[in-house]
Amino acid sequence: MTAYPLTPLARIRQLREDAAATECAGREKALLAARQETLLHRKALEDYLLWRKEEEERRYQAILGQEMPRREMEIFKSGIAALRDKDAILLEAVEAAQKAEAEAARLRDEAVKILQQRRKDKEKIEAHREIWQSGEAKEAERREDLEMEEFTGVKKADPGEGSDE
Repeated sequence: MTAYPLTPLARIRQLREDAAATECAGREKALLAARQETLLHRKALEDYLLWRKEEEERRYQAILGQEMPRREMEIFKSGIAALRDKDAILLEAVEAAQKAEAEAARLRDEAVKILQQRRKDKEKIEAHREIWQSGEAKEAERREDLEMEEFTGVKKADPGEGSDE
């Protein structure tokens, strides 16, 4: 039986599938990392919001019932405002992490589609190989039958030649 003529193409398609699988696994890891990052930022925001409420309450309790000069009151209010400003910073970090997670999911989905296409391409060449091998087997069988016919035809002719004499 002769070698499959498209073996180099089959190897290329296998390499492409392997590369796509590696890429897909990498994108999956990146997505998991992005999800973890989003969870960490959400947790940091939740923890900070709880702490900030407690801190504001503690600060208000510390000045409750005291007279304060206007300047100290403004400093106090700016301290509270600074605490609340950090909410926005942490919220922006959560939103950025969510965007990064969405992008990682998009890239993972894209890698999965490419992997599926690479697998289809490889399956096509494998199906072609099976068809080719089946055809080659039939051709080899046909050749064997022809050889057998020639061989048996020659044997039958030999005894007939001897009786003519």
